[in-house]
Amino acid sequence: MLHHHEVPMLLVPNEQEHSWSIYNVLEDKFLDLNSSILYNKRFCGSSQGWLGVVNKDYTVTLNRPHFISKGDISDGNTSIQLPQLFPPETFFMNPEDFQVIEDDPEDIYVFGYDYHVKKIFITSDPLSNPKDCTIFVIYGQYCKLACMRYEEDKTWIKIADGFRGFEDMVYYKNQLYAIDFSSTLRSFDPYNGTINWVAPELHFTLAPNRYLVESCGDLLLVERYINFIGPNGLERETTAFTVLKFDLDRVKWTEIESLGSVALFVGDNSAISVVASNFSRCRANCIYFTHDEIAIQCRTDKLFDLGVYSLESKSFMLHYNLDRTTFHRMFQRPPIWIVPLPNGH
Repeated sequence: MLHHHEVPMLLVPNEQEHSWSIYNVLEDKFLDLNSSILYNKRFCGSSQGWLGVVNKDYTVTLNRPHFISKGDISDGNTSIQLPQLFPPETFFMNPEDFQVIEDDPEDIYVFGYDYHVKKIFITSDPLSNPKDCTIFVIYGQYCKLACMRYEEDKTWIKIADGFRGFEDMVYYKNQLYAIDFSSTLRSFDPYNGTINWVAPELHFTLAPNRYLVESCGDLLLVERYINFIGPNGLERETTAFTVLKFDLDRVKWTEIESLGSVALFVGDNSAISVVASNFSRCRANCIYFTHDEIAIQCRTDKLFDLGVYSLESKSFMLHYNLDRTTFHRMFQRPPIWIVPLPNGH
């Protein structure tokens, strides 16, 4: 389990073109911080205090803003430039056309290079512990895997290039585990070519979103069930969650009814597990979630598909109190969970 010393908070776009705000979902308030970031586009992940972003030339930048890492070894906003990540060979349309057609919440949003990476995960901090730092990504139209060791590799390395369709990944017990859209779990050692089929697909369901997370030494799979509604099926609403625990010895998933003292945070980046009692107002046995279907809007009376789900009562307890203009901006710049690092990290 990740031993977080700070509660996860939600990074959401504010009214300024290149700025984001930090929203504390537990206290229902915005932090009074200067959180200006020079990116008016999507972050593809938050890991080890770094935010990932894909540039027009398909290089990847890791950005650590000052408000995430007060007192760390960097001074102010810090950036690390990574190599070009296997750009697509062809496009279905001109990359310059990937944009919002009109500035209206009813419009369909199309996207390009800044969605080239679905998720990014960093094993350790590249500045304070570069020897143990490996960066993993799910990338491209076919959701493949790639990685690079920060100190050793000059280019990205494809992982099991014949496999595709990965939905999420987690670094668990010194191995990369990834689950595909058919819910088949595999483990990989990217540097000796080992690929292990770990568990078969679970069952056929109507496209739930799946998240892998390590929690208290266990490997958990969170399944998020979604209804697609509206005349064109372009509106969505989360209806339920289930959580399963993986038994490595029996090679089996088992549904669990309770998270105990744990709260989970899931969304467009790596899932986060915390002990709820460590944070005031954090609800144990609950799942905090954000809207993470980048091409699908939510036009229900809840305004946007984010909130808190109780695993005990199997019901939604509350939804975040954000204004309509904030929700509108999320279509271009989806919210993302961040974990502020403790002083001196």
